[in-house]
Amino acid sequence: MPTRSNFYGLALFFMLWTTSATASEAVAAPTPQPDAFGWVENVLVGKLGLRMKGKLDTGADSSSVHAYDVELYKKGEKDTWVKFRLVGKDGRTIRYDQNVIRFAYIKKKQGGLLRRPVIRLPICLGGIYAHAEVNLADRGHFNYDILVGREFLASRALVDSSRTFISQPSCEAVSGE
Repeated sequence: MPTRSNFYGLALFFMLWTTSATASEAVAAPTPQPDAFGWVENVLVGKLGLRMKGKLDTGADSSSVHAYDVELYKKGEKDTWVKFRLVGKDGRTIRYDQNVIRFAYIKKKQGGLLRRPVIRLPICLGGIYAHAEVNLADRGHFNYDILVGREFLASRALVDSSRTFISQPSCEAVSGE
């Protein structure tokens, strides 16, 4: 038969256990929610903030931008660099000369692979400013000059597939670099 001291000990344990669980839940700070965006948004690209119409694509691993006059060349024995141009919605053109961090291999529908240079490029979406790995592509037959992939979006943005243009890029860091 249980003694009175065992009963009180068990009751005290239960009270302390439920109190500590409640206290730890009360102390935990709420997790900030990422900003929400439509599946198509205006995006500022590069250090000079070139405005482009972008598709936010949660099905794509990485980002891709429509680049003109892409020319690969070597600097030294090992380093590969690329010269290219980006054109914004307003027709403004910016020339770039950057090191290639790697190459992406994209499967073609007809079979085979496309080899694309990948660079790091600053992107501003709403108030979110970050560098992203972006492959340089001929996106002339697509509706959007830049495709923003999961690598940039993950933990930063929620995409509402029923909406478009629900934010405007507002990154101070773009012009400050």
